[in-house]
This record gives sequence, structure tokens and C-alpha cells, in this order.
Amino acid sequence: MKKVFITILAVLIVLSLASCTGKNGSTGPAGPQQPGLYYVKIFQQGVYSSSYSGQKQSLLNTGLTSPAYTDSNSPVGIGPYGSPDIYRALFKFDISELPSSKMIVDKVELILKINSKNVYGGAQDVKVYKVTSYWDEYQVSETKRTASLSWTNSGGDFSSNTITTNSATFNFPPDSTVTIGLDPATVQGWMENSSTNYGIILISSDENYNKHSEIYSSGASTPSDRPMLKIWYYTTE
Repeated sequence: MKKVFITILAVLIVLSLASCTGKNGSTGPAGPQQPGLYYVKIFQQGVYSSSYSGQKQSLLNTGLTSPAYTDSNSPVGIGPYGSPDIYRALFKFDISELPSSKMIVDKVELILKINSKNVYGGAQDVKVYKVTSYWDEYQVSETKRTASLSWTNSGGDFSSNTITTNSATFNFPPDSTVTIGLDPATVQGWMENSSTNYGIILISSDENYNKHSEIYSSGASTPSDRPMLKIWYYTTE
């Protein structure tokens, strides 16, 4: 009889606990689907790590055959600015400190701050592509990627498909923040083989339409204005 009573009591306790369910909490990151640890790594020049200096940028002015970007404190132009000045923006983050194996990239975001200078409301319908050749920040031009090496194609070497996840195109209105989701597989490829990381190029879809913006650079005087790359990844063991 005593054993029966204990069994009934145990069942009642289990049922009571099962019915005491509170409201669902807020939904967080999905986290790892395999054994391992979940990480978020942020890259921003001199901000989250005072020693990080691996972010660079440049621009192509398709109206010039000489370099147009000579100072990392200067903003980066994007979009047409009257004929023949058409700007394409280049960005690269050194992420070689991240693991190169036994990990899976879950999500990537590039956050860019736009200053107040613009032409007709700023660049519109901007697409993002993976750059496929090495380039030098202060030597790049419409035809050259370094002082001695030419682009295979005038205007930059880049993949034929865009590498964004949250939108196909982006607008860059003045005094705004633009968040661009980048393809996790592309970034994972850079982590697995850092020598293939040549960064990205931003190009207006219609370069005949006069709309232009300026993006804050890695040397912006206000640190929070500098480009930021956020990578969510998890280890697989």
C-alpha cells in the first residue's frame, strides 16, 4: 500500500510541474545544431580591439585611370557623380585570426554608416559582389589593382553573382546606417583559406543615373562610424 501511495504522489508531482509553464521568452540566435560553442566576432578598426587594424577600403572612379583614394580618413564614394565620374566602393576585413577548420558560419552582417553628403538623395540599388583579385588600397584605379598589375576586367574583378542574403539591392540615403547580410558560405571560405579573401565591391545597378553617397571609412574620426563586420559561427566539436 505504501508503494502505491508513493507512486501516485510521484505522478501528481510530475503532472503539477508539467502544467506550471510560464510564457515563452524572447527568441535568441539559433545556436549550434551540432556539438560545439557558439561565437559572435566583431571586426571594426580600433574599436572592439584597439590593436585591430585589418580593415581597409578604396574606390574606383571609372572616369580616372589614376588612383582616386589616397587617405584612409576619407569617406568612400559610391554611385555616379556626374559624367564621367562613377564610383565603385571596395572593402576588406582581415579575419585570419578566426579558426580555419571545424567550424560553420551561421550569419554575417556588414554595417556601413553613410555621411550627409549626397547627390539626389544618395546611391540607390547598390549590389554587392565578391572581389576575385588582390588590390592595393592606395594604388587601385579603374584599370589597375596595384601600381604594376591590371584588373582582368576594367572596373574590377568580381564574381558574377551577388553575395547578399537580406536583400538583392541596397539604398544609401544620407545620414543612415545600412546593414548588409553577406553569404555565410563565402565568409566561411575566407576563414578556411585567408589567401582567397579579397573583400567585396559595391556597385550601383544603374550607373547612368546620377545618385551618389559617401560611406565612412576605417579612419573616421568617430569610431562608431567605421565599417563593422559581424560574424556568427559555431565550432563542430
